[in-house]
Amino acid sequence: MKLSTMLLAKSSPSLVCRLITSYATLNIRSLSTLRQAKNEPPYEDSGLHKINTNSKNPMEIFSKWYNEHMIANESMTSAKAFSLATVSKTGKVSCRSLILRRLDEDGFVMMTDGRSRKSNDLAGNPQASMVFLWLNKTDDNLPQTRQVRIEGTVSKLNTDNMKELYDIEPLFCKIRAQICEQGKEVVWEQLKRDHDQLFDKVIKNNVQLPKPDHVVAYKLVPNVIEFYEAIGQKIGDRLLFTKEGISWQSRHIAA
Repeated sequence: MKLSTMLLAKSSPSLVCRLITSYATLNIRSLSTLRQAKNEPPYEDSGLHKINTNSKNPMEIFSKWYNEHMIANESMTSAKAFSLATVSKTGKVSCRSLILRRLDEDGFVMMTDGRSRKSNDLAGNPQASMVFLWLNKTDDNLPQTRQVRIEGTVSKLNTDNMKELYDIEPLFCKIRAQICEQGKEVVWEQLKRDHDQLFDKVIKNNVQLPKPDHVVAYKLVPNVIEFYEAIGQKIGDRLLFTKEGISWQSRHIAA
């Protein structure tokens, strides 16, 4: 792993953890304000949370948390959204938000423009990191924060392995793939004309838009998966899985 990737992996969790702590603190302060408005004494508590799981497979734990978040929220997008950090051959770090297209037993599938900056980064350095952040309420109406941080190697999927991903894309995404080169400077008015012409053609003539060659899919196969969970006024727990050979080793680490 390159030094820049190691620095990113070390710095990102602490930054996200500070953001999560700030979110939890704001929730607790809001609860205290409500109690004061009702002439109730302000109440602060503390404790140590523990992630309870019997699973030795972090992909199983991820799938469980992922499905629980989708059930708890009307929009599946909030469960599928993640941040992806890549590093160029020269060590320049870049981060952006993507949508999880498919969860396989061995990794996480994403789809993008093969001419994009992320694709260029991955071509030169296939090591990447992704972070999911899920904010919910427990059955007791306590704020629940879950974060999953993943590190691993990214490889491009063949066309057959991603065909169904493109086929189920909504129309606006298929039009975007036809008229947009991700990250390239555009004249908005011309782009709007290109969009409207293609949209009219699709609607009036029932045209099916094939997958362009530049639309590609990648799979990140993890070698590190870290789970963070905090509930209410308790110090969060982190459960770190690292892959050694074909098996996963786990340990609790401080928040």
